[in-house]
Amino acid sequence: MKDSPPGVTTYSDADIDAILTDLTAHVPEQHQLRAWASECGIPCKRVVATPDLAYVRLAGKDEAGGYVVLMLLDGMWERVF
Repeated sequence: MKDSPPGVTTYSDADIDAILTDLTAHVPEQHQLRAWASECGIPCKRVVATPDLAYVRLAGKDEAGGYVVLMLLDGMWERVF
């Protein structure tokens, strides 16, 4: 992860893949997401964990300047574009 512009973390594709791997290993169900977000050390802008929906929006951006939104869908974490 790098910072650019000042104060904004930029995530590479490899960074995002590593976060998805961590989520898959530690958050197989929605109710575990808030605990993960508070303990993972990754700045999160939004964390949603309901019985029907689980996603996290990272506080930084990707290398193209877009938001990084990761969602639990059918038991698998993936990036939402």
